[in-house]
Parts: sequence; C-alpha cells; structure tokens
Amino acid sequence: MWRVVVVLGFVTGCARGALPPHPGAGPTTPPPASQSAATPAAVAPRKFTPGEVLYIRHCAGCHGWEGLGNGPVAQMLGVAPPSLRRAELFTQHTEAELVARILLGKDLHVPFAPTDVAGTEADVTALLNYIRRLPTIDRDRVHAGEDVYDSLCVSCHGVYGRGDGPMAAALPTPPRDLSSPAYQSQVSDEELFKVITEGRGSMPGTQDVLSAKDVRLAIAFVRVLSPGYELYDRFCAGCHGTEGRPVSLAYQEIFGTSPGQVEQPPVFDQAYTQAHNDEHLRVWVRHMFKENKVGMPHFAGELDAEQVRQILAYLRNLPPRS
Repeated sequence: MWRVVVVLGFVTGCARGALPPHPGAGPTTPPPASQSAATPAAVAPRKFTPGEVLYIRHCAGCHGWEGLGNGPVAQMLGVAPPSLRRAELFTQHTEAELVARILLGKDLHVPFAPTDVAGTEADVTALLNYIRRLPTIDRDRVHAGEDVYDSLCVSCHGVYGRGDGPMAAALPTPPRDLSSPAYQSQVSDEELFKVITEGRGSMPGTQDVLSAKDVRLAIAFVRVLSPGYELYDRFCAGCHGTEGRPVSLAYQEIFGTSPGQVEQPPVFDQAYTQAHNDEHLRVWVRHMFKENKVGMPHFAGELDAEQVRQILAYLRNLPPRS
C-alpha cells in the first residue's frame, strides 16, 4: 500500500531514492587540472542531524531532498507542493504556528493520477510480507536499536539501510545494502555482531563506543530493514501506525469526522493476518495503489512537538531559495 500524504504549505509525504549531498554544503573547489584525473575531489565528512533524518522520513517524498517541492511523489499530485526554502515561510509564521500545522494538519483532498504510481507486484509482495511480520516484531528493542543505528550507521548505510547515506560517495567501496533480502538471509546475528564491533574494510569497529547490549539492539533494527519496511514506513505508518495499530487521532484530524463515521484502518495484529489469506491482502494493497483521493495527514501520532522543531531547525539552516 502506497499511502501518499500531503501537507500543502508546510510538510508532505515520505520519500524514496538516494540521498544527495547536503543542500547547504555548497560547491567544492576543483583540483588543478594536472591532479583532477589522479586525485578525486575530497568529500567533506558530515553526520545527519536529527531534524534531517526526520525530514527524510516524513517530508522529502513531496517536498524533495532539498525542500524545493520536487520530490518523487510530487509528480503524482494535482497541486505542486510548495518550496520550503522560501524565506517568508519563517518570517510570516511563528514557530508555534508551524508546529501546530504539522502536528494537526487539516482536511484536504488532492487529485493525483493513479497511473503514475509505480505499484509493481514486487512492491505488493514486499509490503504483504512486512505486514504479516508486524505482529512478531519486538517494538521496544527495534525502537531502541533504531536510535543506535541513527547515531552511528545511518551516515553510510542510509535511513533505510540501502547504502545511500551522505558519506557513501566518499568511501572506497559502496556500503552494504542491509535491506537486501538476500543479504539478510545469508548473514547470522553473530556475524553482524562481529562486523559491527570489529569493523570490516572501510567500516570502523564500534567496540570502544558501543556496549554489547547496544550492538544487539542495533542488530534487532537491522533485521527489520527490508523493501517492505521502507514501503510501510513511508506510505502506510501515518494512518496504520508504526506497529500496525492506527493512530487514534487520525480519523478526526485527517478526515474531519469522528472514528465511528468513517471506515477505520485495520489493526495488523496476529488475528488479522491469520484471518486474511495472501490473495485477500494483495487485492487490498492493489486497491490502495489505485486510490485516487489523498488525505492531508496529521503527524501527532508519529512526531512530537520537539521533533517538529528539529525539522524546522534543519530547514532554517538551508540557504533560502525562491
């Protein structure tokens, strides 16, 4: 299910694709002509900020990696998402107003062309497999492991483990795609523990900076990484919740009505997955690919006010562009 969500004026959707250089990094000075062939231009190392990671997860799909309104989902929408790099965004609105808009949203429907959605059978299968896996995931361990991953791993391996982090281009060999089902099936937890603690190739070891417990938590999160996890996190979790339980505020804030007046999203628990066979779920997922109404979301169930302020801080640090 690809759930496209739009917050026109401020924040929209979720995103797919490789992460480009930080938009505020600026151009690098080219080497002399005599050296350019032998010595590649150095890429200055940097780390994700918390606000940047949140922006990638929740906003970049429509607003784009650089906040210019040109994300991969934007082409499907009847109304172009606005640029978040406009200086007046922060001069004409208080931080409290921006936080409230992002957290609460408002009722809005935007037309988009279902034929533009690249909902392949591979995506349907990946999402179906993840939905069936949801009831078995130890959420406390996974959330704790995600914090460890975001602190040390995301810069090279990327938000969804695909090896597309901002540091990846500077490495002599590309980082491993941790979300690959083939890799996941071939590597054991003990092998992952050894690689993470001792390092391998250009990947440094973490033995001196992470406890064994933290490494085990990071492995728990790595085991969740998959194409299905990425699809669900970006396009489904806003309504269905990260744990497969719909966010209680969604109905009134997204649809402008009370929970009893709209068809509620299902809870993806063990009872649901046992009661519905694969073909039933495939039909449902395909239907969501073809859905032609897009509700403007709230983020109250996904983000808190402090996380929204981190996103705003990230956007403020980007150079203004009209």
